[in-house]
Amino acid sequence: MQIDLTQIILAIITLIGAVITKYLIPLLKSKLLNEDSKLSETQRKLIAIAIETAVGAAEQIYNSEEGGKKKAYVKAVLQSQGFDVDTAAIDAAIEDAVLKLHAQLK
Repeated sequence: MQIDLTQIILAIITLIGAVITKYLIPLLKSKLLNEDSKLSETQRKLIAIAIETAVGAAEQIYNSEEGGKKKAYVKAVLQSQGFDVDTAAIDAAIEDAVLKLHAQLK
């Protein structure tokens, strides 16, 4: 007599998938993807204001072909104010501020 384990294996795989979806994915999102989760809402707003100000200044100082210099300037300004500029969140916020500034200028 041979037992077909296919249904049991499928049930175990489904259970593992449910556990990963329910517990592991939210845990990874909260730990890895949300770098600024330790910041208060006020701190996030202050960072956003500092970034927007530095981006606006960079737009005034450098011409349109000097994008690398602009970003380096923004990071230098933020670093001088004590912000950790080596995070993906800061890079994303800078790019967002540039996009918003360009939308306002049109």
